[in-house]
Amino acid sequence: RPIRRIPTVDAYNQWADVYDYDGNIMQLQDDEAFDATVPGLLSTRPPSRILDLGCGTGRNTVKLYRSLPIGAEIVAMDVSEGMMAKAKERIAAEPQRGVKVTWVFHNIDAGSQMPQEARGVDAIVCTLVMEHIKLDAFFKAVKEALKKGGGWMFLTNMHPEQGLTSRAGFVVNEGDKEVKIQGESFSHSIKDILKAAGEVGLCLLGEVEERGVDTPEHAQRLGKRADKWIGTKMHAAMTF
Repeated sequence: RPIRRIPTVDAYNQWADVYDYDGNIMQLQDDEAFDATVPGLLSTRPPSRILDLGCGTGRNTVKLYRSLPIGAEIVAMDVSEGMMAKAKERIAAEPQRGVKVTWVFHNIDAGSQMPQEARGVDAIVCTLVMEHIKLDAFFKAVKEALKKGGGWMFLTNMHPEQGLTSRAGFVVNEGDKEVKIQGESFSHSIKDILKAAGEVGLCLLGEVEERGVDTPEHAQRLGKRADKWIGTKMHAAMTF
């Protein structure tokens, strides 16, 4: 299958309509990691303001919206207007419950300062975003966003073991052939991620959680696209 690489923003704008429905097993791994960790953090260290960094179609935004106490604020940031439009639809469909959502359109990879609306947060959730951003730019944004004195961050990324052979992308039909569309990606090693995090004062809590496709039975539960990844680590999650 041929691959076409285009600017990341363009790729995600095109991907937005099918992102939640195209059988992407990485999202299933990501949901599993989020559900295993974030509810506990929200319970023991509840934020009054939380940044959903790279909110995409709102998969995590809506979970936060349903879980945060009344009076809390979610700052939902993305660089793709198409993805953010889907996230806004998701939140608009939810019952009103006194949790504020502030939408911020911003590209942290452009080297610019974080907008004022995204500064001084108590916590950050950022999943499946970092592979598209250079580590120095990413952690510069994180440092600018977290309140003085720090807060917590839940971070996930494509595992470097998978990143050696694959990138985030989606398939489109062009005439009688399929073409895979991909944006710019970096295969960050876990060692490099932890080093860059440490340089801005973040400390890993616990262990890095690595997920993959362990057995044919596991692959069957994840869907038809999982077979080729049996025995491969796909997903890494960490809390700071």
